[in-house]
Amino acid sequence: MKYNIGLEEKFESRRKNEDIVIGSVSCSYYEDLQQIEITYFIGSQYRNKGYALEAVKAYTEYFFNNYNKPKIIATVREENIPAWKVVEKAGFKFKEKKIHKDLNDEKLEMYYFYEFTKHLTNDVFSKYK
Repeated sequence: MKYNIGLEEKFESRRKNEDIVIGSVSCSYYEDLQQIEITYFIGSQYRNKGYALEAVKAYTEYFFNNYNKPKIIATVREENIPAWKVVEKAGFKFKEKKIHKDLNDEKLEMYYFYEFTKHLTNDVFSKYK
């Protein structure tokens, strides 16, 4: 179950110099996981161009600069290879692989669980400045 815990901002992903929304990025608290999870979406015609990576990195930095939370997680279905490449390149660390049923899943699926802890921020974000 997903709950709102005051992290209400949802950001649009836009192409630079264009007024086109290509996706979104935000976070939500999931009661079943008792964790705050980053959520993101990029429209199919804009995938594999680096937009998701840019959005995830920017939002993760924003999250730690604006909320006093120790970590944020990402869950990715095992077969969604591009999504796990995004979170890994963004600095999230693989924690475990397990059977899980996400809110939108009809049945149990195999998921990869990642986390990004606050102490990683200086190491990861300094590379991009």
